[in-house]
Amino acid sequence: MRQAKELPASFKDYEAGKHRRYGLLFSVNGGAFAIAKLFADTKAAAVLGALTLQHLSVGMILFTVLMTVDIFLFGRNLRSTLPPDAFEGDGNTVAIFGMPGQCVLALTGLLICAGWYLVAWG
Repeated sequence: MRQAKELPASFKDYEAGKHRRYGLLFSVNGGAFAIAKLFADTKAAAVLGALTLQHLSVGMILFTVLMTVDIFLFGRNLRSTLPPDAFEGDGNTVAIFGMPGQCVLALTGLLICAGWYLVAWG
């Protein structure tokens, strides 16, 4: 019977860092979507000054792209710290930022950017 491999010490760092980065991505985008909703009310839009929906959307698309790249580089960097035998595929290892995680990150970033595009030009 095989023994399960222990989680690397860096796994907790990975999970904590990933959680902080995704939390920042969603918090900032959620707050900005709330500001975008203010544009629907003409009285509240006057408080926003010269900020337009297009300005906000472009800024948030750039922020989302930068955060997506940051999360990708963070995951790839931590994955490179694992020993080579951590990827034997024996069913007892923990996948750190494998292909499924990379696809989820890419799709999340793409969907958020598409949402901002539709907010401004849709």
